[in-house]
Amino acid sequence: MDLKLTATFGAVIGLVVSGGILALLWLGMSGVLEVGRTDLMYVVWPSSVMLIGGWHTTPLGIFVTIFSVVTNCLLYAGVALILRWGIGLIMNLSSAR
Repeated sequence: MDLKLTATFGAVIGLVVSGGILALLWLGMSGVLEVGRTDLMYVVWPSSVMLIGGWHTTPLGIFVTIFSVVTNCLLYAGVALILRWGIGLIMNLSSAR
């Protein structure tokens, strides 16, 4: 898998995660993401902390939501690239023996 495909795959995963959480927020069901005292929304979408009360109604809220989704996509793309690099490094080290 080349770099562009890896980054795109990570960004798509980030978009799916953000979209799923936004759907749960829209339906008023974001409480299902809580496990014990941990809110998984902040674990899988750290930039959701930026969301404001009018995230889907006011122009500022919509802009902040879009910015948060883009930030999450970039974060997931970065994590995918780092994982690709780390796995490649491990594979090279193991094949050198």
